[in-house]
Amino acid sequence: MFNKLLTLITKGEHERFFDNVEKINAFVSTTDNFLELLLQIGTIPESIAHDSTGEKLFAKASDAVLSRAFRELGLKSTVLSERGDAADVIAQSHIFGYTLVADAKTFRMSRTAKNQKDFKV
Repeated sequence: MFNKLLTLITKGEHERFFDNVEKINAFVSTTDNFLELLLQIGTIPESIAHDSTGEKLFAKASDAVLSRAFRELGLKSTVLSERGDAADVIAQSHIFGYTLVADAKTFRMSRTAKNQKDFKV
């Protein structure tokens, strides 16, 4: 399942960015094997170039996975399309009405191994 997501990201590097974000969101929202995506989304594969469109699409995929995780927990959640100085995901409780915002994080293993200060828990 994760490899299918990577293929979708790689194909999307040469197409319109927001069209691909929608495709990625749809893929993450409808996949049956969500747990596999959830377990693997935290590390950016080295096959995706640094500071590339693919890396930005991977970051958006991580937002989609986070949003789906909130939905799996029973919250209403959406991925926000704003760029910079804004949260990536917003979630709201149907029962209690509280709202939370989140920012998904992904890392390159090669980078975090060299810069331990960047590792976040």
